[in-house]
Amino acid sequence: MKKQAFPKWLPREVAEHYDFPLNELDGGKQSVAIISLGGKLNIDELRQNFTDMGAPIPSLKIYDVDSDSIGHEQNNSPTTETHLDLEVIGSICPNAAINIYRGANNGGPGFAQALAAAVEANNSVISISWGRPELDGDDTCALEEILQVARKLDITVCVSAGDGGSSGHREGLHAIPAPDNKAHVEYPASSPHVLSCGGTQLLADGEGFKEVVWNNSDPIYKSSATGGGVSRLFPRPSWQDAHGVDITSVNSGESGRTVPDVSAIAAGGDWLMFENSVSKIAGGTSAVAPLMASLVVLANQKRESIGKSRLGFITDKLYEIATAKKGFVSVTQGHNKPTPHYPGYTARAGHDACTGLGSPRARELINELAKLA
Repeated sequence: MKKQAFPKWLPREVAEHYDFPLNELDGGKQSVAIISLGGKLNIDELRQNFTDMGAPIPSLKIYDVDSDSIGHEQNNSPTTETHLDLEVIGSICPNAAINIYRGANNGGPGFAQALAAAVEANNSVISISWGRPELDGDDTCALEEILQVARKLDITVCVSAGDGGSSGHREGLHAIPAPDNKAHVEYPASSPHVLSCGGTQLLADGEGFKEVVWNNSDPIYKSSATGGGVSRLFPRPSWQDAHGVDITSVNSGESGRTVPDVSAIAAGGDWLMFENSVSKIAGGTSAVAPLMASLVVLANQKRESIGKSRLGFITDKLYEIATAKKGFVSVTQGHNKPTPHYPGYTARAGHDACTGLGSPRARELINELAKLA
């Protein structure tokens, strides 16, 4: 059995692993937003971390949306999530304008307000590393309305699929069974208006690596696993039907919007980041959303250089590219169950409900996106 590898790569090293054209594109003239629901951010500290990485300091602005609703407890909560998002995008797209929109994380409208601010400012790409298991509710409706607006305005939204495995639940960092012992996907990753980003992990394979489904929920690691499965809120979109997606819910046997759409390395220890000038290992599908957001930023830059408009809603286009056998490497090994016999999903050739279309061949994918009308 191949041993799992934790390479501890800086964001640009992860990008090099996926063949991002880092010497050709840098995000120039592009804007990208990060949604934050975490602690108060210090812009000088954020900039210093790029210096610590030996990377250029990107253009950065922070907006606290409805700051009166952001309480003392949240202001003193961790900021690691946002650090990771920023360092991924800022390292891969050093000349992009990066805007962080921080909303209140108190169960109220803060998430929707932060997203609305990012959309209203007309950022070309938005990265979201927050979510929760699907629920019917007012906040879902509010977010969904804003995501529909983003789609109409040709704004690409990339969302992490979650780290709770097929259950959508965690205790600390450990993916565990849900209270109802059923499979759950996370929202807003399950929205049909976003690009849903799942996770893989690396196995040592000779002198290289083999990518498999990210699942460290076993007793050895007691950690997380990629979210993925079938939505109970949204029907299967036409662009998944056209690709031949046939996965049904392990709960009900019914069809629905299947997540994730794409994946990349997410195991804790795969990524290296800095916080308060201290290096630390990181991971999660929270790293994959900004990675894919960066890919779209670079594709938009390339399109602008040849007189084309920004991509906007991209998910249907990625399925078309994958149908033509381009742009992705299928991940065919692993599952996302938090325990061996829990309801969940297994990888297979082509599309699956653990890793979607697979991991990106970034250079090829960007070139294909640049060819689109």
